[in-house]
Amino acid sequence: MFGFLVVWSVAALFVFGPSSHKENGEQGEPDGLPDSESSSDSDRRWPSVPDVSVTTVAVDIPLLNDTMAPPSKVKFSFPKFVGQPAKFPIPTAPTCGIRKAKSAKEVVYMTVDDGPSQSGRLNLLNAMDQLNNRTNKKAAYVTFIESGYNFCDLDSNSILILKCNSTAYDTALQLVVWTIKAGHMIAAHSDSHFYDANAGICNYVTMPLVTKVEDKYAKCGNDTWSDMVRGALRIDDALANETLWETDADRAAHKRAVSTLWSYARLPCTNAWRLPGESSETGLFKEVTDRDARLLTADKLFGGKLECKPDTKPWLSMGWDAEWQLDAKATYDAQKEKCKVAQYIVNHFDNKGKAGPREDHVVLLTHDYFFADEAKASIFRDVVAELQMLGYTIGTLDQYPLKQ
Repeated sequence: MFGFLVVWSVAALFVFGPSSHKENGEQGEPDGLPDSESSSDSDRRWPSVPDVSVTTVAVDIPLLNDTMAPPSKVKFSFPKFVGQPAKFPIPTAPTCGIRKAKSAKEVVYMTVDDGPSQSGRLNLLNAMDQLNNRTNKKAAYVTFIESGYNFCDLDSNSILILKCNSTAYDTALQLVVWTIKAGHMIAAHSDSHFYDANAGICNYVTMPLVTKVEDKYAKCGNDTWSDMVRGALRIDDALANETLWETDADRAAHKRAVSTLWSYARLPCTNAWRLPGESSETGLFKEVTDRDARLLTADKLFGGKLECKPDTKPWLSMGWDAEWQLDAKATYDAQKEKCKVAQYIVNHFDNKGKAGPREDHVVLLTHDYFFADEAKASIFRDVVAELQMLGYTIGTLDQYPLKQ
């Protein structure tokens, strides 16, 4: 089998080098920025495959088949990430008129679900690379919460019936490796996302019953917490190839990535927190038919002892305080959108009723595929820059304070 998928981005143009393997919102909040996802809000539009065309070009490259060496033994020759110059200048002073941080102890966590998206991840990596190459400015890093289905196919439903293709595997692996080497954090977000395409919602009860499981993962089970394990395993297995990590810095980044992948998770469509000494959920009303299944999944993860999970320590469920939604096809006024989102985030430092347990820590949720062009990714970048210039610290979820 031959073929390889190469993504052409508006911001940057890159071609993978030859490889021997292929594979509930509060009233009064700004439009598009619900305070938190209720069950119905979160299921209204499942965050998965982008509603935008991805321009691709095919390049004939040998793909792994059953007669070739396993992925962990195949030498990869992916190119190094090379950031692209900023098309949209990075602001050098705050422009939104928002209150400054009371101290650097006010921390914002930029978290991005459902990656690695072929339409959005490269744009975000470029945007953050531009930001982090400023002189005399502290670097900022993002938490990417990754889904196993992206290693299967562009059509997210393919994972349910195991109709996967190798090109998607290699593209996803390339993007995750670049993400890790850039210093960003990864966490787990399931394998299938429990998405019922017929109903247009996530369903933790019905979807595990119809999801096929590969033989190699069969012993892990087919319940929802097993799906979470499979998703992390799929990524962990892909990253296990030592040829991906050439330097001591690379190997340290890989070690951290595997640790955070198995330590932090976010449940699909579910704002649930399970931290040491703390447990809460937002938006899961009694009318939600799979409410108990969602909560049980969070509890099982926190319990830590799961079949195929490489350790027995608690798997922390991380919810969110604020959500940023974008239309991948729309055009936005960059200044207006930046200031709206930055103000929305800052408002949560004074919101005693926010979902997260730490008053001085605000977790923002958005989705990888929203950032389908350089302009949108630049807004993401500039939100971070605005907050930094106002004195807020940008953190990753492994820095979120836990009760001792």
